Amino acid sequence: MEEVAVLVMAAGTGTRMGATERKQWLMLCGRPLFIFTVERLLSFGITSCLVVVHPTDLQRARIALDERGLYAVPITAGGVDRQASVWEGLQFAKTRYVAVHDGARPFLTQADFSAVLKEAIATGAATLAHPVIDTLKRSDGSTKVAQHIDREGLWAVQTPQVFLREWLYEAHVAAQVDNFHGTDDTVLLARIGKSVSLVRGSKWNIKLTDQDDLAYMRLWEAVSCGSD
Repeated sequence: MEEVAVLVMAAGTGTRMGATERKQWLMLCGRPLFIFTVERLLSFGITSCLVVVHPTDLQRARIALDERGLYAVPITAGGVDRQASVWEGLQFAKTRYVAVHDGARPFLTQADFSAVLKEAIATGAATLAHPVIDTLKRSDGSTKVAQHIDREGLWAVQTPQVFLREWLYEAHVAAQVDNFHGTDDTVLLARIGKSVSLVRGSKWNIKLTDQDDLAYMRLWEAVSCGSD
């Protein structure tokens, strides 16, 4: 997998988790969550992995990575938001393809990674996603149903998102010129006319966001870490 570099995004504040520690530093199987994610990616045969961390975490992250023997994994400081953090990481990625993955999404499988990479190589851009299965409602701003939304054709987007590096770079430059801020990189690609393929991934490829997700992580840890 020498043609792809993975940017592991671990620069967020994680306020929705409601924990005293930023979620990327919560422990999973004896190491910080983002390091667990990095090691999982490396186990897939990925040779280029870069961690983007909060600016105040640079030294702490370097020490934590070195303690796991991950001396060759580079780190860099993120920006003011996720989009800026991806841009910072992109400066270090010199491979033909770049994958952007959440450091707090630790349950990615090799099969899903291989599938989304294969599709990106075929089309230029792809993201893991999962079809929406719940009935959707839009509220009136409080707790009343204001609109019933047809879920047909709706997908919940996951990571990794994999792009030709030149496309991702062009998309970020265009966003900076226009002072545009998107919720993820697929939005930026769409603005420059690039299509992004949806690749069905496991619904368990969750991003740890709130206390319910933390409870799931602890259950997974109890079942899985003995053999990790």
